[in-house]
Order: sequence, then C-alpha cells, then structure tokens
Amino acid sequence: MKNKERYIWISLVAILSCSLFQPIDRVKAISTEGEKYLQILHEVVGFIETDFVESVEEKNLYAGAIKGIVASLGDPHSRFMSEDEFKHLQEETRGSFGGVGLEVTHSEGSILVISPYDDTPAMKAGIQPQDRILEISGKSTEKMSIEDAVKLMRGPAGTNVTIKIKRKSTKDPFPLTLTRELIKIQYLKSAYLENEKVGYIRLSQFMGRENNTGGEFKRIVQEFAAKDALGIIIDLRSNPGGLLDLAIELSDIFLRPELDIVSVKGRGEKLVRVYKSQDNQGKVLDVPIVVLLNAGSASASEILAGALQDNRRAIIVGNQSFGKGSVQNIYNLPYKTGIALTIQKYYTPSGVSIHKKGITPDVVVNQITPDNDDKTLIEKLSKTTILQTFIKDNPGYTEKNIKAFQDLLNKKGYKMNKTISRFLLKKENAIGEKSPVYDREFDPQLNKAIEILLNPINPKPTSM
Repeated sequence: MKNKERYIWISLVAILSCSLFQPIDRVKAISTEGEKYLQILHEVVGFIETDFVESVEEKNLYAGAIKGIVASLGDPHSRFMSEDEFKHLQEETRGSFGGVGLEVTHSEGSILVISPYDDTPAMKAGIQPQDRILEISGKSTEKMSIEDAVKLMRGPAGTNVTIKIKRKSTKDPFPLTLTRELIKIQYLKSAYLENEKVGYIRLSQFMGRENNTGGEFKRIVQEFAAKDALGIIIDLRSNPGGLLDLAIELSDIFLRPELDIVSVKGRGEKLVRVYKSQDNQGKVLDVPIVVLLNAGSASASEILAGALQDNRRAIIVGNQSFGKGSVQNIYNLPYKTGIALTIQKYYTPSGVSIHKKGITPDVVVNQITPDNDDKTLIEKLSKTTILQTFIKDNPGYTEKNIKAFQDLLNKKGYKMNKTISRFLLKKENAIGEKSPVYDREFDPQLNKAIEILLNPINPKPTSM
C-alpha cells in the first residue's frame, strides 16, 4: 500500500479517503483561458503525429499530458493512474497482488523506500526504510516516475528483478536480486506473552476491506482484555499507512466517547471535519497501551499513534515516524482510469500537523545498529561467501554455531561486535523461512515496551 512500489504500493504512502467517488456536478466549466490552452494542446499533438521523427501512439501523448498536469501540482502524492495502474491499486486494497513487497515514494530525485512488507521478497532480502533505489534492472531511477518504477518491479511470480540500493549506513551502493512472488498480505499478526501477560499485535498496513481488518483487530484486543492482560503492544513499525477510515475505526476502540481522533483541513486551511470517538460497544478502555513506531511508520499509522498519544491513552516507544500528513481521495475516471488527488491535511487532536515532521515518541529507543567499524566489516563480508559457506556446512542458529562463526570471523580478521555477528548469522539462517510474530533477541524497542507495561510509569520524553 501498494504507482505506491512499493511493490505493494498504496498510493504513494498515501492515506486513501473512504469516499471514492465524487458527483459529476462538481466538474468545473472550462474557462476562456483553459480553452486557449486546450487548443494549443491539440495543435501540439497534431504536429507531433504528423511531423515527429518517430511514430507515436495518440493515447500515450494524451496520457503524458494528463500526467504532466498532475505533476505540475508539485505534490508527489497526487497522480494519474492508467487502467492497469488503477486495477493494481484496487487489487492492493483487497490485499492480493504480485511483486517484491515494497512501499516507496519519490523523494529528492530518486525512489525512496518507505518500508518492506512482512514475509515478502523485499523483507527477506533485508531492504530497510529510507533505502534509496538507484537502479531497477540496470535502469537509473534518477528521472524515473513512480509509475515506471512500479512496472519494472512488478512481474510474474518466479521471475527475478535486480535493484541497486544506497543505504545511509554503507559507503557504496550495492545490488540485490529479488525473486518476485504473488503477494498476499497478512495485515495482522498477534501473540499473547503468557509469562508477562502482555498482548502483542502487529498491523503491517491499514488495508484489507475484504478481510475485515478492523473487526479482526478489535476481536484480538478484546481477547487480550478478557485475559486480564497487563497491557497491549500495538506494533506499527514500518507500517506505511492506508485507509483513513480504518485508522479512525481502530483509534475509536481505545478512546472514550467524544474525544478528538483527527481533524482534517482543506484548501486555505479551512476546517473540513473533526473525527471524534463514538459511543460504541466493545471498547477496550482500561488496558494500558504501548505503540511502537519507527521511520517507516507513516500516514494512517501516525493518525492512530497521534490520537492515542494526545489523548494520553498510550505511550509511544521507538523512533520518529515518517511524517506523512496529507489525505488523498481516489476518483474514478472514464475508461477504467483514476486519479489520486491530495485534498486535505490532517492534524492530531492537539492541533499539530505532523507533515514532514512525524510523531515524536515518548520514549526514544533505537534499534541495534552497527558502528562505523562494523559497517565497514559487514560491507566487506557481503562481498564474500564466508557467511553462506559457513551456514551450508553448519546449518542452524545454535550456541555452538554462533561461537564457531565468531571464531571464524576472528581468524579471518573480522573483529566484529559479537551482537552484530550473532544477528548476521540468525538473519542468514532465516532466509526463506516465515518470519516469527515477534523476536525479542534483537528488538530493544519491543523489550522496552514490555518493560513499561510490567512497570507502569508516566514517562516524559527520553532517550535510550
């Protein structure tokens, strides 16, 4: 969610408004000035069709003109969709499509990864939020549109696509070859930590109308509450957003009636609507909540987190979120095409716009990251087959193999932090396997969330 390739590419990190159609009487009559430029457009098309050095298809000229109109708005989240692109978007809202499993946007002249999706080729290959895609199948993305990037990354399941990645933590770009799969997103994963009496629920995207994501989410948190859970962790890390109405629906579960969830403002910052919590049945009001965020948490994720944070209903743990604070509406156009248009900006209950800023956690906790020396060693190691050969000869993530791998690295001159070497070994062993619901070994953010729930506090913003 999810043009959004991502590969799963949902309207470019966009929040989709629940109103998908607009009455035809809203179409504005063409002005005299507009008629002039329409005449110029037809003249230009005529000259191109008769005199341009190569033959062209008329439909491509007009499609290009429409895309140019939308691009002139200077808004990366507004876009025209061809029949195929519009069809793909509709498939994504249903949760089934093909590709590599990436959510991307266009930023600073290249394709920027918002997040990979769970259990997809992109996630298994280790692609991270904020990675920049410099090339796709050998083609530079410097002047590539999102639409063209999507076309290149999509393809039949079982086929390969090679992309070149630039990552902040590495000196040089590096290639990755991904095998495309038919992507069926499992939007929700959950588990109950019996020893800690803590419920954990991960939402990968605010989508899934046909899968009743909202109803299933509510059922899970109600089950946690019925078990007298000491708290519930809502994991929105690397969740790029999705449907506005779903973000409101999920926020409502945890809030007493008549509290602000989000407000939206239109042109000229005119207030359009304030969404408030309703007097609904089945709310979960007394169980403490912790929400996990990171740099890949965007739009609808930020609405839910902002609503719970501003209403003092949840503690936010992790890193600053992405900062996507605008709302897109999807309009049907003739001949099965469509347009996504930014129509509003949203504000948290405290009246703050998070656009280009993001949600600031109450408790900042960084994930485990290698230092500069380890980054250099990892990059050097990636250019060898040392890790792959070791796993082939010593399969399994066991303490015996961990020690043997660390001894091998030391012998070959890789003086690497032991935590980092363990992580590399575990990650490589897990390639091709289904991801666990959670893994506490290398997840200080999750561990801090559990600690907070087991030792209730009212934290001021702090860092770890």
